[in-house]
Amino acid sequence: MKRLNLSPLFAAAAVVATLQPVMTLAADAEGAALAAKYSCKACHTENAKLVGPSYHDVAKKYSGDGSANAKLAAKIKSGGSGTWGAIPMPPNNVPAEGLAGMTKAGFARRSARVVSCVIFALAGFRAMAVPSAVMTYDEARTALGQASEARKAGEYEVSRRANDSSAARTLGYPEVSIGAEEVWGIKTATLASPLGPIDINENFQGPRAAVSAKWSIYNGGRVQATQRSLAAAVDESNAQLENVDQRLDLELAQVYFGVSLAADVERTRRSVLVPAVERLNAQVARDEAAREHVRAARDLEIAAMRLQRLLVSDQPVGVKTPLFVVTSDVGSLAHWLGLAERDSPILRGFAARKSQAEQGIVAAEARWKPEVYAYGTYNMIRHYQTAGLGASFTLFAREDRANQVSAAREALRAVESQDGEARNRILTAVEAAFRKVLQAREQFALLESSLAAARENLRLRERGFDEGQATSLDINEARNALARAETARSLAAYQFVVALSELLEASGQKQALSQFISKADVVLSP
Repeated sequence: MKRLNLSPLFAAAAVVATLQPVMTLAADAEGAALAAKYSCKACHTENAKLVGPSYHDVAKKYSGDGSANAKLAAKIKSGGSGTWGAIPMPPNNVPAEGLAGMTKAGFARRSARVVSCVIFALAGFRAMAVPSAVMTYDEARTALGQASEARKAGEYEVSRRANDSSAARTLGYPEVSIGAEEVWGIKTATLASPLGPIDINENFQGPRAAVSAKWSIYNGGRVQATQRSLAAAVDESNAQLENVDQRLDLELAQVYFGVSLAADVERTRRSVLVPAVERLNAQVARDEAAREHVRAARDLEIAAMRLQRLLVSDQPVGVKTPLFVVTSDVGSLAHWLGLAERDSPILRGFAARKSQAEQGIVAAEARWKPEVYAYGTYNMIRHYQTAGLGASFTLFAREDRANQVSAAREALRAVESQDGEARNRILTAVEAAFRKVLQAREQFALLESSLAAARENLRLRERGFDEGQATSLDINEARNALARAETARSLAAYQFVVALSELLEASGQKQALSQFISKADVVLSP
């Protein structure tokens, strides 16, 4: 997609206006003819900025620059930006004799106006910055996946929960510890016996060191519930990440093809600018066309800015994939509803949350059950070992275990209710998007006949004008009718793409838009 940097063009007009002080009548007539031919007032006025700067401002900026002619000739051929703001131009193949013909007779203010308009017309206006890259939809999607902070956050969350789950895999293993102590103390006692009293005097003073192990053999399912809950949390975070991808796909489709739509509209509006030669007969139509073109150009700038921001790009990004429509079968509503039930990341996320809630009930109920464990100790100082089996049961806990079980069950009920609500919303979104796809296709098909009629009407009006049976106003109205039909057709194609993207997002069909692009049977030519 070609983009035009207008700054050198405006500068060229200014230099031409200031390098020579005298203009002959012949040159003035030639300049007036060129100005009429190239419709300068569509984008410039004498003293006020419209799309580009005024002729007065251009002439003032380059007044007295003796080398400007050579500089600007090079810039026009090689491209450049920054002279008049953010409206640049790429390289343009402007013949040297063309510039010479516009500048040979003098460079007063009128010549500045003529040259700026001629160069403007030769290059072709585009109201957006030169893209550093022109991307297909798939390339933009890849770039968005790499740049999106939302996706990065989702990846970090998946990694965090995966680490938590991995850490819990060994919860059922024995726990082994080593400890060392320095003990001070003496144990004394006297025991009565038939043989007389027995005195016991044992010195405990000295170091202690031991290796101990404990292995929970039975704990009411608490360990397994924790492991399963953490594994389900990984599934939930993966579903959330996929949901982020789905939302990014939808947003990209809206923004990317929004640029395509804005570019189509801008081209259409530019094509119906009324030439200045018709100004006396059609001033109102001409001004209206100019206003519509300026608005379309600004819409294109905004759309391009949104795409650049979405892709977190330092430079403007151009679009390469045009608007399209798939007129072949896209599947039945039942097909799409089934896909949503099976593939929706939102529903998979709720399934994972339900599993976590179920394991929460198991863990809460396990607190009412005893723990059976094996244990062993080896004393590294005195070189003896002990081993055995043990069991424990909590008679009184600080937390109310009955209420904990009730809370866990209520959490499960809440998730089930949320799942039911989400399922209903998703199926509603799928059906609504499906119907919007069909509606957009119908509108697009209906506009084909309107577009053909508008083209035929313009052909007949132009023929009538040549034969003296129609006026320039008739031609202007026919042009505007054609522009409206072409704009409506582009809008219907955009609505189809967005509705299809919404259908894919609601049904969980990640990356499927690229498949529809490849099999599109109607493509709007840029």
